[in-house]
Amino acid sequence: MPPWSRRRTGIVGGAVAVGLLIASLSLVFVPGEYSVNSTPDGGSRQCASVVAELPESVVGEGKRETTGPGTAAWGDGRIVLRCGVPPLSPTANLCVDVDGVDWVLDEARARGSDARVLTTYGREPAIEVTVRDSSVPPGDVLVDLGRAVGRISQGDHRCVSLDDMP
Repeated sequence: MPPWSRRRTGIVGGAVAVGLLIASLSLVFVPGEYSVNSTPDGGSRQCASVVAELPESVVGEGKRETTGPGTAAWGDGRIVLRCGVPPLSPTANLCVDVDGVDWVLDEARARGSDARVLTTYGREPAIEVTVRDSSVPPGDVLVDLGRAVGRISQGDHRCVSLDDMP
């Protein structure tokens, strides 16, 4: 084999290796689809209208494409929304109003992990938001999502305080 042929093979091989390295690194840094389990009602008209109004950024985290209808995620799954979960029954768990939307904190799940799961109360279909980062204030997340979530109207059930109890 002539010396110029070996050099060309080395150059071509090196260029291919560099090309493969660049392609694989671009896959690491390009956010792909995030897998989120949808709910039976996730494809409903109400959920579609909520998802269409969701912000591109929540507490500074960029929105990611998700696999399930009626779902959304921000960051690396630090914040996940699922529309179409079953509505909650009355509960003793913490229930708060954030900008006109009532939310219930799943206290049992919050005690067992860093994840905080909040579900709308009095709206059907209900919306569940999971915040998987203890440094992210869930109230700020709910404020950012409020306009879109408010597209599902409040029903008869609302949060009440202990003062409202008989």
